[in-house]
Amino acid sequence: MEIIYGPYARQSDGRKIVIIVSNNGKRRTVSFPKHLMEKYLGRKLDPNKETIDHLDSDKNNNDISNLRVVDRAEHSADDTRRVKHIKLQCALCDKEFERSPRLLRDKSKKGKAGPFCSRVCAGKYARMLQLKLIDKLNAQPYIESEYYKRKYVVASDDLNFSEDEIDIDFEDLLVYACESDANF
Repeated sequence: MEIIYGPYARQSDGRKIVIIVSNNGKRRTVSFPKHLMEKYLGRKLDPNKETIDHLDSDKNNNDISNLRVVDRAEHSADDTRRVKHIKLQCALCDKEFERSPRLLRDKSKKGKAGPFCSRVCAGKYARMLQLKLIDKLNAQPYIESEYYKRKYVVASDDLNFSEDEIDIDFEDLLVYACESDANF
C-alpha cells in the first residue's frame, strides 16, 4: 500500500506534484497529471517513452478528459516553438521565396540591401553596384518573428477525407507499381 501526499504546487513553476511513499519507506515525487493518468489506466507509464500532455495547454486543468498519453518525441515536437517564415520577393529577380524573419533582422541591423533569394542574386547585385549599373537599394526591413506550435496547426479541409470518398482500384495500383519498378 502506498501513501500519497498532495497535490502540492511546485514553487518553481506552479505545476502540481504528489509525493508517493511506498511500504518500504521509499519516496518519489510524481507530477499530479501523470499520477492521475496512471491511476486511470491502472498501470505505470514508461518514463522513457510516455508522457502526459494537456490538450488545452493549461497546466492547471488536470481533468482526465483534458489529459492524453503521448510519446515523448511526439510531445517534444508538438510543443516546440517554431518561427513562422515570411514570404518575400527577391529585389533583383522578383522571384518569390520564404525566409526566417531572424535573417532579415540581422541584415537590417547591418544596413544590408535586399532581400535576395540566393547568393547568386546577392552577388549579381553587388557586382552591378560596383560597376555603377544600378543605384544602391534600401536596407532590408526589420520584421518581428511570429511563432507557432505544431500542436495547434490544423490540417487543411482538403486533406480530410471520409472512407466513402476514397475509392482505390487495387488492380490499377498494382499495374502502376509494376510499371514504376520496371523503370528502375
